[in-house]
Amino acid sequence: MTQLEGLPIGDSIWVTWTTITTVGYGDIPIKSSLGRTSTILLLYLGGIFVLAKTAGDYFDYRIIKHRKQLTGEWRWSVSHHIVIISDHDDHISNQYYERLVTEFQQVPKYEHCAIEILTNNFRDGLPESLQLLGVVHYQGKGNVPKDLEAVNVKGADVIIVLAKRHNDPLSDGNTFDILHRLREYNQTASILVECVNDVNRNRLQQAGANITVRPIRAYPEMMVSAIRAPGSENVIENMFTHLGDKYQRFDIALKKREWASIVYQLMKADIGTVVAYISNDNEVHCNPQGKELIDAKALIAMVKESANPTNEQIGMILGQV
Repeated sequence: MTQLEGLPIGDSIWVTWTTITTVGYGDIPIKSSLGRTSTILLLYLGGIFVLAKTAGDYFDYRIIKHRKQLTGEWRWSVSHHIVIISDHDDHISNQYYERLVTEFQQVPKYEHCAIEILTNNFRDGLPESLQLLGVVHYQGKGNVPKDLEAVNVKGADVIIVLAKRHNDPLSDGNTFDILHRLREYNQTASILVECVNDVNRNRLQQAGANITVRPIRAYPEMMVSAIRAPGSENVIENMFTHLGDKYQRFDIALKKREWASIVYQLMKADIGTVVAYISNDNEVHCNPQGKELIDAKALIAMVKESANPTNEQIGMILGQV
């Protein structure tokens, strides 16, 4: 434009850009034949071909990106996140994942952490309930290095490895292989694994697991409790297995008794630890305040498996008989 039309540089830039964008204000006319030919070429190559091609490529990229995100082929740029490796053959319900994720999001330390599931399921996309919780996934397996890299296990803060089959002891071998690879990438993350056979617990811990729990698919909250307070998983498992301890109900009426006094008296008598009481309306109250005055029809206490205290013994200790 400066050569063919003799326009100042500012006007030349203005004409060029209004032509490329197909606006064409017409405030600066192009008069020479060569100038008009150049404008036609610029309009076709720049305005129609380049811009249309760029816009088309952008929308194609958006469509491809959405499809890959839906099918678990997209590599998300996340760090300091939670990775759930679910390389399983048996069915895990969507509700299990929902409760696990919701429980993490209720812990202040993890409420803003991104959560990514590495799994060979959800090929048609994550359920909407998980998407609404902000969960993403990647299609792959926990013993494949490129898949572990895709979910950035190196930058994860928490890694959870679910057993391949919750009732098959051979699943522990697969978990061991995953653990070995994980520790090659990340030496600082808290790693929790499901262990089917208790005999393998020490082996999995030596391989790098910080926490081992039994597969209890009806209670995903135990996972978060174990991460938040390591060691609590053993207490929770005792509730189910009665290994050395059991929970016993004592039917004894109490009125306006201080909770701390009840707990102290039974512990001093070497009966066990009272953890809850049942009120007259049959509601269970767990771990009340120490100074709370309670009206109860029964107590729930954790006692030794070998012990078998009776209601009468408890009544005598608490001065109710």
